[in-house]
Amino acid sequence: QGPKEVDRLKRWYGSLPRTMLSLFEGLTSGVSWDELIEPLISEISPWLGVLFFTWMAFVILAVMNVVTATFVQQSIERAAQMKEAQKVTQATSLFQALDVDQSGIITFGEIENHLESAAVREFFRSIDVDVSEARLLFDMLDADNSGEIQFTEFLSGCMRLQGPAKAIDMVLVMRELREAIA
Repeated sequence: QGPKEVDRLKRWYGSLPRTMLSLFEGLTSGVSWDELIEPLISEISPWLGVLFFTWMAFVILAVMNVVTATFVQQSIERAAQMKEAQKVTQATSLFQALDVDQSGIITFGEIENHLESAAVREFFRSIDVDVSEARLLFDMLDADNSGEIQFTEFLSGCMRLQGPAKAIDMVLVMRELREAIA
């Protein structure tokens, strides 16, 4: 080992801060891995080259994994927000289509008159409810048993019914329980 080899080791690994900087430079392609690894292999041990490579590969894969996971999570959350907004828009449009007299309320008669329309069928399909259960759905959405559904009742009821078909059963159980208690 001549002074030139020792100088290369000191240049990249002469102190803890310098070693940390060298490793960071290697990770961010500020310095070639070959420049960093060559003095370790030739002057100390080939096993340090293996350790260096293993550490770099681990850190790079870990960083890529975190970045990818963050991106995917944000995408999933954004998609859920967009889907929720679309459901609200769809429910609002359906309410307006059903409320023919524009009174701000809908009755079962208004729903019954539109059961064959594409918008109503699509809405029922989106909440996993068969059109034949329209009366049951109306009764569940009519929270105050007035025989009319106001927009707020309709919207909150529709949002609760999103998801698997079992949701409608749960809403029915909640309604019956509320009636039994009252």
